[in-house]
Amino acid sequence: MFFVDGFNLYHSIERAQKAFPAPSHKWLDLNALARANLLSLGPTEVLVGVHYFTAYADHLVLTNPDKVTRHRAYVRALTASGVVAHFGHFKAKDTWIESAQAYHRIWQEKATDVGIVSEVFLQAHRDAFDVAVIVSGDADYAPAIPVFQALHPQKRLVFAFPYDRKNKELDRLAPGSFTLGRESYAAHQFPTAVRLPSGKFVVCPHAWRTPPPPSQLSSPAP
Repeated sequence: MFFVDGFNLYHSIERAQKAFPAPSHKWLDLNALARANLLSLGPTEVLVGVHYFTAYADHLVLTNPDKVTRHRAYVRALTASGVVAHFGHFKAKDTWIESAQAYHRIWQEKATDVGIVSEVFLQAHRDAFDVAVIVSGDADYAPAIPVFQALHPQKRLVFAFPYDRKNKELDRLAPGSFTLGRESYAAHQFPTAVRLPSGKFVVCPHAWRTPPPPSQLSSPAP
């Protein structure tokens, strides 16, 4: 069972697209990506589920609504393919800028790491998997690893490090972890139109069908 840190993966995709230009990277089929990497776990592994953790940047609705629209379209495609979506939230933080003598507001995504760890332990308790794969390179997951290993010695917890996000501490604590190659993002895309359970289709956003210019590759949210 795969547990995907959506924003950690997203920033990896942006780095991969910069290094390996292709018509699309962001319309990523997570089920296909997970299945393509099962051999990294062993010769007999089967995929039993994919959980995707993210948060909608609703604070951008007025200033950049297309970002929110694209993200919502992607989540609709994921859930139509059977991926289970879990949602955190963004929280505003006002920071004092001494040089400007004013507060600057930034928005921080919250609850993803806690949500993933909670879901991993819940699904382990339900005996829903033999191997949990967390798709992230965030070191904040490190404290959960020895606890999981102590409570579930018969199960494995490993990391699928997104391209350019490998973490040495996580790799040391979770033997058997592996890295997602940058080419795998372009190779495992949804078709342009994904059929929804209603029979309608959700279509890949036009902005994702061609490589973005370099000036847009550092965008902080989908």
